[in-house]
Amino acid sequence: MNSMMGALGASFTLAIVVFGLIMLITSKQSKALHLGKSLLAALIVFAATFGFIAMKDAFVQVQYGTVAVVTEFGKIVGVFNPGLHMKKPFIQDVVVYRTQEIVYETSANPEDSRADYRDYAVDTATSDGQQITVRYTVRFRIIPEKAIEVARNLGPEDRVVEKIVKAYSRVRVRNILKEFEASQLYSGNVEAAQEKITEQLKKDFSKNGIELTFFGLRSIHFTDEYKQAVEQKQIEAENVITKKHLAEQAEYEKQRTITQAQAQAERSKLEKIGVAEGEAEAIRVKAKAEADAIKIKAEAQAQANKIIAQSLTPELLQWQSILMWNGRFPTVVGGSGQFILPSDIFAPRNSESETPTPTPTPVPSK
Repeated sequence: MNSMMGALGASFTLAIVVFGLIMLITSKQSKALHLGKSLLAALIVFAATFGFIAMKDAFVQVQYGTVAVVTEFGKIVGVFNPGLHMKKPFIQDVVVYRTQEIVYETSANPEDSRADYRDYAVDTATSDGQQITVRYTVRFRIIPEKAIEVARNLGPEDRVVEKIVKAYSRVRVRNILKEFEASQLYSGNVEAAQEKITEQLKKDFSKNGIELTFFGLRSIHFTDEYKQAVEQKQIEAENVITKKHLAEQAEYEKQRTITQAQAQAERSKLEKIGVAEGEAEAIRVKAKAEADAIKIKAEAQAQANKIIAQSLTPELLQWQSILMWNGRFPTVVGGSGQFILPSDIFAPRNSESETPTPTPTPVPSK
């Protein structure tokens, strides 16, 4: 409707201009002829201009990555997909929605962001009362099949962002992060919080004809006081860990010393046992050698005695006695005086067995 009023206004303006020019040119002619020609020329210009604008308005080119919702006097009558389409000029209008990814982003300086829609960071608090500032990114797209629903319930794209993307994301981020402690978020392990926000936003967007393609917590900023407290706590924790390691090291050294002492004692014990066993073995070997020597000596003596015994005849024994006799008979002193013991070495023997008694050769005196 607005386009039709604009076309009428433009055509009428151009017609008046043409009418004025013709009146000026034909001012020397008769008044009636002059007026008629001017009106005819103005009408022709008006019709041509309006027809050209109407024809131009009757064609709509929808670009790729978009859809166009067609309205007629405010009523939704259809959707144009990418391509060239015809519509009723000046009666039907189109509302274009991007179906490609659209980026909404929060930051400390929105003017520096390159997102499609920029906003300031969200302030909230953790479950233990620590104040934080959150910067995040949302990527979404309008579902083409839901374009009519989006147009009917929400309006143009900028209203979609304002009513759904901005409103829901800021509320969900603010409320869900309150369920987490500051220590969980400060350590950088924000996957759990991010997944929970993503899951909730997908439901919020889906029921409004929007698809969430990505949500990311880019950064979470804490107050300087909290940072200093955390750093001090970390220093204390590091000191505790260091002391624990020192204690463990001392205990290890203690156990190592005990183990070494036990090993040394065991080694000394084994060495003593080895020495004792060695000495005992040496004594045993020596005793066995001595015993073997005595045995061999005894066997040799027995053998010699056997040989000697076999060679000792009565005659030889008598002869040895004579050789060793000093010329005196042995005597025994008894109670009745001195007695001469009898001896059979000089007893007469049979001639067959007698051995001639050798006569001592007198030794000349000097």
